[in-house]
Amino acid sequence: MDFLIFFLIIISFVFVTGVCIGSFLNVVVLRAFSNESIAYPASKCPLCQKPLKWYHNIPVISYICLSGKCAYCKDPISIQYPIVELVTGFLFVAIFIKFGLTLNTLFMMAFASLFVVMATTDIREKVVFDFHTYTLAILGVIYNLLNVGHVFGQKVFAVGHVSFAVNNSIIDSILGLLAGIVIMELLARFGYVVAKTRAFGEGDTYIAAGLGAVFGLNNLITILVYSLIIQIVLTLPIFFKKLYDNKDFKTIISFVGFFLVVCSFRLLDNLGLLSNMLVLGFFVFLLCALGIYVCKRILGGIKTPENLTYLPFGPAMVFAGFIVMFMIQF
Repeated sequence: MDFLIFFLIIISFVFVTGVCIGSFLNVVVLRAFSNESIAYPASKCPLCQKPLKWYHNIPVISYICLSGKCAYCKDPISIQYPIVELVTGFLFVAIFIKFGLTLNTLFMMAFASLFVVMATTDIREKVVFDFHTYTLAILGVIYNLLNVGHVFGQKVFAVGHVSFAVNNSIIDSILGLLAGIVIMELLARFGYVVAKTRAFGEGDTYIAAGLGAVFGLNNLITILVYSLIIQIVLTLPIFFKKLYDNKDFKTIISFVGFFLVVCSFRLLDNLGLLSNMLVLGFFVFLLCALGIYVCKRILGGIKTPENLTYLPFGPAMVFAGFIVMFMIQF
């Protein structure tokens, strides 16, 4: 019983710390847009510009007590404030439970804080600030240089008669950083082939580079796959509604057709009916042809703003990063 009480006290302390850090992250987000210092001036109402009292800035509690309105001008306070504070609090608790009282925990909390900031700016204004992604990449390299939480062994290099050892963790980090840039830029520039515009913003490339620096090459690939799945799930309802509103039935039919062919392929494969090379070849050809056509229809819609369905890709990568953070063994 004593241990349980002690554990609850520690968890409560970590949660409150996370909520307070979340309040600070809100300042980081908003002042990145206004180009103000995060330390000065003191917090103020965005509308009436009156400085806030200390009791107006108590995380979550002040928002509830003020009924979500400024104490002076009664302008609505963005729901972003309590959401970011609570999310950060719960993330800190989850990180502490997974990693315990270790240096790993401090790094993971720092990474989580940067993830929250980048996701928030991207959701709020579809903007990712270079400073945040550079900080993530630098911290990721330092984290792996110190070999915190990783046991990858060492790789020995020789230059003439001089040999030196480098831990595999930093090599994996640098490869992940470079791969994040290369993979995302290739995908982004593929948009020029079809729609004469980037498929992703430059900020997404920097986020991928930062994630690669933190988690390494192999985990970066996993993150990109997860983020693509997350993005598709989030985008599809909006995407189909806009296609229906614009009466773009060709894209709808091709997308549904591709989905049905994929399901048929999996079903026949599980039943062992694709052992015939002709049947297998036919389905592979059909999948490739439909896949290319669907991609062309989707990317082609970027040419016309009224057909454009865009959700920032950064939050999906950040969410996938959290999945990997809590799933893999460090």
